[in-house]
Amino acid sequence: MKILTKRAFGLLLLALILLLGLSVFTFRYVKDARAWAQYPTNKHLFQNGQLLTTGEIQDRNGEVLYRAEQGVQSYHSSDTVRKALMHTTGDSYGNVATSVQVAFGDRLSGWGPVNGAYRFNDKSFGTDVTLTLDAELCAEAFQALKGRKGAVGVYNYKTGEILCMVSSPSFDPEHHPDVAANPEKYDGAYLNRLISAAYTPGSIFKLVTAAAAIDKMPDYDSKVFHCEGEKLIDGDKVTCPSPHGEVTLKQALAVSCNIAFAEISLELGGQTIQSYAEKAGFNANLEVDGIKAARGKISTADAKGGDLAWAGIGQYNDTANPLTFMAYMGSIANQGVRVNPWFIDQNSSLLKLLPDFGVKKKRILTRETAETLKTLMRNNVTEEYGEKNYKELELCAKSGTAEVGGDKAPHAWFAGFMNREDCPLAFVVIVENGGSGSKVAGAVAAKVLKAAEKKLTSD
Repeated sequence: MKILTKRAFGLLLLALILLLGLSVFTFRYVKDARAWAQYPTNKHLFQNGQLLTTGEIQDRNGEVLYRAEQGVQSYHSSDTVRKALMHTTGDSYGNVATSVQVAFGDRLSGWGPVNGAYRFNDKSFGTDVTLTLDAELCAEAFQALKGRKGAVGVYNYKTGEILCMVSSPSFDPEHHPDVAANPEKYDGAYLNRLISAAYTPGSIFKLVTAAAAIDKMPDYDSKVFHCEGEKLIDGDKVTCPSPHGEVTLKQALAVSCNIAFAEISLELGGQTIQSYAEKAGFNANLEVDGIKAARGKISTADAKGGDLAWAGIGQYNDTANPLTFMAYMGSIANQGVRVNPWFIDQNSSLLKLLPDFGVKKKRILTRETAETLKTLMRNNVTEEYGEKNYKELELCAKSGTAEVGGDKAPHAWFAGFMNREDCPLAFVVIVENGGSGSKVAGAVAAKVLKAAEKKLTSD
C-alpha cells in the first residue's frame, strides 16, 4: 500500500509539473510567439536576415512602397519616395525599429496564432499593410528638408491620420550605403526623428506656458510686461534678441519675448508649468499604432528663479518629441481635444489581427483656452511670420529657435495647424541646427502644407 501511495503521489507530481509546463508554454506562446516567428534565424521567413515573402506596403492612394517575393525585395519606382519613406517601410535589414517591416513584420509575413509562420494567399488575413501616408507628400517634405537633419509631420487633427512622416538623413533602401563608413552624413539615419527623437523645444514651448497663463492669470489679456532686452533673475540673466518695450501676452507670443514669458513663468510657478506640460503630453510616451514615441521631459516642479524662467521659455533642460508636439497642435485646433496620430490604415484588413488600435481622444485643454490660443497663433502669422508666405492656408503657428549650446546653431522649429474645415491639418517641422525657426522651418512647412492643401481640395 505504501508503494502504491508513493507511486500515486509521484504520478500526481509529474502531472502537476506537466500542467505547469503547459501553462507556462501557453502563456509564453500567446505573449511572445509573434516575436519568436520574426527572429531572423527563422529560415521559413528569413534569408540572410531579410524577409523572404511578404504582403505589400501601400500608401493611402494604393502606391506600392514595398514587397518581397521569394527573397527578392522591391520598393517604389521613385528614388525620392524610397528615401522619404525609408523610415516607414524599413531598410530590408531591420535597422529601423519603428518601421513597418520590424514593428509589423508578423502581419506582413502572414503569421497567425493557429497556423504559425505562414503567408496566407487569402488577403482577408491582412498580409498587405495600407498606410495613411501620402507618398508624394512625403517626397515633397523630404526634398524641402534639402538633406538637413530633422523631421516633418502632418496629420489630420480630426481623424488622427498621419499624411506625412519624414525623417532625415535617409538613404535609398534599394542601394543601401555603408553607413558606418560615413558617420557624419548618415548620423542617426536609422532613427525616425519624428517618433523616436526629443529636442530642446525653444519658443514653441511658450504655447504651453501661454495655456497656463490663460487659465491661471485672471488679467492675462490686459497685463503688460516690460522688456529691455535682458533681465537679471536671482543672478541668472534672461535675454531677448532685442528690446520689445511694453508688451501684452498676445504681443509677447508674436514677437517671442523671453522676458515676458520669464515673468509669466515666475508668477505661475514650477508646479503649474509642469502640470500644463504634462497635459500637453510631456513626461509620457505617446503611442502611435502601439509604437511608443520618445518622451519629452519637463522638470519644473521644484525649479525656481532663473531655472524656472528659462524652462517656461522652452530652454533649461526641457525636451520635446516632435510627434507629441504635433498632437498638441492638433488639440488646440480641435477645440482642446487631442486625437492620437496613427498611420496604419484602420479600414484595411490588417485590423482583424491587431489589438484595439481604435482612435484615441483626450481633452487636454478647455474649449475656451484652445480658442484663445488659436487666436493668438493666428495673430503670430498675420503680424510676424507674414500671411503672404502662407497664402490661403489660414495658418495658426508658432516658431521656435532653440539654443543648444556650444558653437552649434539653434534648432529651428515651426509648428501649428490650418484652421480650415476642408484641410484640418496640424504639423510640426524640426531642422537640427537650422537657425531661425520662422525662416528655415517655416519655409519647409509652407512648401509641404501648400502641397497638402492642393491634394485635399482636389480630391
